[in-house]
Amino acid sequence: MLQWESINELNAFRLLDCDPRVKAFTEQPCEIVYVDGTETKRHYPDIYVEIDSDQELWEVKAECEAVQSEVSTRTELLTSGLLRYGFTYRVVLDHELAKEPRLGNAKTLLRYGRRAASDNECEYVRLALKSKGHLSWSEVCRGVLGIHGREIICRLVLEGVLTFDMKSSFAPDTQFLEGRNH
Repeated sequence: MLQWESINELNAFRLLDCDPRVKAFTEQPCEIVYVDGTETKRHYPDIYVEIDSDQELWEVKAECEAVQSEVSTRTELLTSGLLRYGFTYRVVLDHELAKEPRLGNAKTLLRYGRRAASDNECEYVRLALKSKGHLSWSEVCRGVLGIHGREIICRLVLEGVLTFDMKSSFAPDTQFLEGRNH
């Protein structure tokens, strides 16, 4: 369970949960003490993210907050200061997190993709892809993979075994292809 302080953080968690490159993420991971001019300040980043082999600290902000003097000064200091410790500091804007259809697709993947796919189901998908090269959402919804087809496909996308265009809404002609973790 993760605690989120805004809908924007919840959206970030949903998107992170759907990205197979993300190895781990957690909320309010640490306290950063830094000096702004002559004043010592404390900052608690919103999210820690391990993506591929990178470590990132995210601050989730509305665009109007991100441009405020205090936030932009802190961002500049932490962006350069944390690099020497192997961290990327990133301000992630609310409108990027809420961008559709990506967020809606993430919600669909999370709704259907919680059930693990069995080895037999994975093999059936592999054979279907070998035969045809892709599977369409309409085929999956019609039952080409059985009664749990949506769950299987969404789970395999979450695991990176399959991929599709997250920038296009789920539609009958949405095509699922082999992903990078296959």
